Amino acid sequence: MKPALPSGDDMAAFAARRLRREQEEKARRSTAQNRFRVILLVLAALLLVALVADLRRVSRGIGKRALGQDVPRRGGAADIAAGMDDSRYVDPAGLFSFVPPRNWVKVANPADGFYNAVFQGPYGMDLSIQVVATPGETFADLIEKLRQVERNLSADTHMDFAYVGPHRAAKRSVQLFRNRVLLLDFLTGDLSHHVQFSAPPELYDQYEPLILRLMQTYEPGRILPVSEPPAAP
Repeated sequence: MKPALPSGDDMAAFAARRLRREQEEKARRSTAQNRFRVILLVLAALLLVALVADLRRVSRGIGKRALGQDVPRRGGAADIAAGMDDSRYVDPAGLFSFVPPRNWVKVANPADGFYNAVFQGPYGMDLSIQVVATPGETFADLIEKLRQVERNLSADTHMDFAYVGPHRAAKRSVQLFRNRVLLLDFLTGDLSHHVQFSAPPELYDQYEPLILRLMQTYEPGRILPVSEPPAAP
């Protein structure tokens, strides 16, 4: 006896069940793939957030190191700002006194004796002071002398004016070799004062205002008359 062949309705039902199973399997695979994609996207987002945070920390660290702010360093900006009322340095000849930058080291013997005092700080910075007698020189004479130096050197030092205490000063800045230099020149009586601050270019803008504030502690001395020996009886 031959087996009965499936009817058309049975074949249609079988095909429908098979199609449904394939669709369900496809839906399961699609769901699994979508879930996997979501997990990957979440992991990628987390990694991106962590990377951005690390880059920001590194960037801030580099920026702070470039400005000398990575760690409060002896003689750095924080020290100078906190030391405006420290003990004064008094020139042995009595030509000037001022509060030097905190934790800067005074050079024992400035080269060639050109400066009366030189103080060295971190990051290759230094502050030098020269005071010489210039009897009869006026502020106009001083300015003309400085401009003549500029003309001789074909240099532009961007001359401006500032005050050291009550004393009007010629304020100049110039790039010399690898450092930027602040120059202050002013007169008090028969004394001419020259102040020079040198710093790496990337630190100059941060430290210049501090040095100008510090110079408000500067007090000039005066030339003492030579005592005449007593006349012989």
